[in-house]
Order: sequence, then C-alpha cells, then structure tokens
Amino acid sequence: MLVLTGAVFTVSLLVTCVSALKVGVAKVDATLPVGVPLAGYNYAQRRVPHWPIVQETKYTTWMMPSKGHLDPTWVKALIIDTGDTQSCFVTLDAIGSDGTLVQLAYNMAAAEGFKIPFENVAIFGSHTHSGPGAITPEMLWAVAPAMDLLVPEIQTMLATSIANAMLQAAANLQDGSVGIGISQLKGVTENRRAGVSPYLSKDDIDPNLGVIAVDDVDGKPLVTVWNYAIHGTCWGPDQMLSNGDIMGGVNGVLETMNSGVAMFINGDAGDIAPTDDTCSGMPQYSGAPVIAKAVMSARSDLKMSQNVSMKVASQVVSFGETNGNLTLARVENCTKGGPIDICSLCRVVSCALCVGREGS
Repeated sequence: MLVLTGAVFTVSLLVTCVSALKVGVAKVDATLPVGVPLAGYNYAQRRVPHWPIVQETKYTTWMMPSKGHLDPTWVKALIIDTGDTQSCFVTLDAIGSDGTLVQLAYNMAAAEGFKIPFENVAIFGSHTHSGPGAITPEMLWAVAPAMDLLVPEIQTMLATSIANAMLQAAANLQDGSVGIGISQLKGVTENRRAGVSPYLSKDDIDPNLGVIAVDDVDGKPLVTVWNYAIHGTCWGPDQMLSNGDIMGGVNGVLETMNSGVAMFINGDAGDIAPTDDTCSGMPQYSGAPVIAKAVMSARSDLKMSQNVSMKVASQVVSFGETNGNLTLARVENCTKGGPIDICSLCRVVSCALCVGREGS
C-alpha cells in the first residue's frame, strides 16, 4: 500500500488484481502574469523594503512583484478509474494547495461536468519556494509575509487551470496499466536544522521514494508520479523569476527519459532541504538527473497490471493552533532598518517570538 500525504489531505491507494483499468492524464500551462508575488520567503528581495509598511502594486501588498518566469507553472492531472472507483491526483508548481483554491477549482470542474467526487480528488502543491503567491486568504501567511494578500483574480486564474487539467484528464481516459512501489534515495537531501538543533544531523532525512507508473495498453509510459520529501529551496529569496525549483528540474529531466508526464508529490519535507551539490548548476541542477535516474530505476522494477482494485479514503484533519516560530536561526532574517528592527527585537525576545491562531 502506498500512502500519499498532503498538508491536510490524505489519500490511501491500494492496488490488487481485480478489474479493468482506465487512466487519463493532462498537462496544462498555468503560468500567471509577471508581477504576481513569489511565495516561500518573507525576507530579502521578496519583502517590501520597510515591512510592515505596504507598497502596493497590481498584485502585491507586502511582497515585491515578480520580474518574469524561469519556468512555466505546470498543473498536471492523473485520473485512475477501476470501473468501481475513480480518483484524481493533481499536482501544481506552487508552495501549497490552499483549501479555498482546491474547492474553487473543483467547483469549476464540476460545473463543466466533472463527475469524480470531491472526496476522491487530491491536489498537491510541489512546495517550490518560487511559485505564485496571492492565492490564499489565510491571513497568517499573508502578513508574514510569505504569500501576500489574496488577489481573487490570481486565485481564479490558477483554479481555472487546475479545473481544465482535471477536465482534460477525464476526457483522455483510455485503457492502461499501473504499478506502485517504494525505493530509497539518499545523498541528495540534508536536514537544514543540523548545527542549529543539538538533536539533528544532516543525515536525518526521509529517504523513501514512492513511484506510481502508468502506461498505455502497449506499454508506453503515460505518467510517472514520484513522492519524495524535499524543499524547493535551491533558489533563494533574491530570485524574482517564478520557477519549479529542483522538483521542476527533475520533472523536466524525467520527461526526456520516456517517463510520460512527470508529476511530483511532496512527502513530509519538514526541514529536509536539497544539498548544495543537488542545487549546483541551477537552473540545470546537478542533482536533477541523479534524482530522475533513481525514479526511473524504481519505475523499471515495478510490476504493471491492467487489473486493479482501488480503495480511496480521505479526511480533512485539523492541525489545531498554528504556531509560527520566528526564530532567526530558522528564517535567517536578521535585518536592520525600517519601523521594525528585527535584530534588536530578537535580542530582547531571544529570537523566539511565537504567534498562533486556530486553523486546519
């Protein structure tokens, strides 16, 4: 059994030999306009110079507008239909998939005839730190500022692309086969808390690499889904061009290796970051072919089947109070100037100012 986990949404997929299978896939360019804030960092070039004093542009309030695109923002959808059960997996090059965005996209697709139940749809943000912001109403992330204030126009654009990918995948259903497995990959990630926490070393990572392979009836790869714990932080806060970071780089390499459409679902990334060697040479990323080779090796070992049974279970889990720890060692955000001198503030509060709110 392979368990795929999102921030507050979990889908468990069990495959055994029972009945015929249909699969559908779609890939949609969801690139948003230049000027949309980039979500993921709340300091340096990403933040307005004198935060929390606003500096409004068409799409930004507390963050600076993006200056262009290094990569397209891709939305990809995979539908698996056993005849008895249907599920839809959607991936997008973004910091996350907010619940309001998911509901909006689903409502759009349903209005156009999408039949899969909402509970059987899982939408995953890759967790690139250089994807679009202004797509969630969650105030904590807006004022941090790590996402900036919601811009309904931008959220609607992205939701439309998600809905279109879902609808196209449904229209592309065909006979196929599927294989699922887990291998391990080490040496491309490290724990970024090593040297900060006395309890962690760089090797404290999650090495599990989950792979779902989908082929057509002739054995031609249609989709390769890979599930791995890694932050999209090769690019830092001075990068003002939207991009998919290391995960997008790996997907690009995979799609040149006969993977079909490459889809990434993040694991429990926590403080697991790409190593410097993995990021070197970006935007080519020296680690991208290393990870892609491991994914394709795992794929080649899978037993493909055209006869599957699938059980889908979903639950929205309340995480309780959100605790935002503003420790400088975590965010490397010791800045001077402006109405809030973070360095002086943290000397007073020992760099452990926490704020909280109820959320899920």
